[in-house]
Amino acid sequence: MRLPTKQLVSKIETLSKDLSHDQLSNFLDIINAMTALVEEASELGNLNSAAKVKESPAIGSIMH
Repeated sequence: MRLPTKQLVSKIETLSKDLSHDQLSNFLDIINAMTALVEEASELGNLNSAAKVKESPAIGSIMH
């Protein structure tokens, strides 16, 4: 499920009102870890895309 940013922030704010300090701290740690995973996956995706472009033969070399 993908939410618009404003809706996501609203849901996080609503959830955080019911959490204790320790629960909120743990929740934010999880969000930070998930953000890092998404950034890492994005970087790997960009590297894989770049590698595929480098591996593709040039059109001119196919015509020889």
